[in-house]
Amino acid sequence: MQSLSKRTVMARWLVMASACTALTACYGSRDVVSGSVPQTANILTTSAASSQSFPDAYPAYQIGPQDELSVTVFREPDLSLQQVTVDTGGRFEMALIGQVSAVGKTPQELSSELERRYGEDYLVNPDVAVNILKVNSRRLTVEGALERPGVFSMTQNTTLIGAIAMAGGPTSTAKLKEIAVFRKVDGENLVAVFDYTAIRAGEAENPQILPGDIVVVGFSGFKQGFQDFLKTAPLLGIFTRF
Repeated sequence: MQSLSKRTVMARWLVMASACTALTACYGSRDVVSGSVPQTANILTTSAASSQSFPDAYPAYQIGPQDELSVTVFREPDLSLQQVTVDTGGRFEMALIGQVSAVGKTPQELSSELERRYGEDYLVNPDVAVNILKVNSRRLTVEGALERPGVFSMTQNTTLIGAIAMAGGPTSTAKLKEIAVFRKVDGENLVAVFDYTAIRAGEAENPQILPGDIVVVGFSGFKQGFQDFLKTAPLLGIFTRF
């Protein structure tokens, strides 16, 4: 009787060990989705910036206007959104709780806020995951005497030199001391002039470029009056209203 009991205990131990091994293997291969960004959302990795390590930086990415998100409220399919676009005011609508402000928040921060709001009046221990499907807010336009001018997706730390590199660099006829950066701040149109040659030589600061900026290399495409305005800008690198 005692011998049978030992065999029974041994058999149960082997079953439990096998189950634990299988569970560990499943957990190790499982994709974690809460507050993360799917690999398919890496549209920031343009050919000009493919060396950047975006997967590590993405959890800290701050949501911007026109970004496309998915919002999953677990066990509540009627509340979940497979795809929603953040409007120009930085908001979108969720069932029951109404408008949600998303701009400036990371996916994890927005997940936590939605859990709090749903938990206050509607759900018990809600579990919400926010994922970025498509990044549309971090766009940069680079025009003028460049090898490949166009509109590019940008990183959170794009500089003027980096922006010009995205467009293939300046052409042989580019006026490197006549680079204008156009920017809109609080509804005002601003422009600053930079000397690319001085920046490359370390004699001037390499300025940060913001989402929505327009970089123009050379003034030749502008009307004469505006060319004169740019050439008489009060100081290089200082943004001025126009």
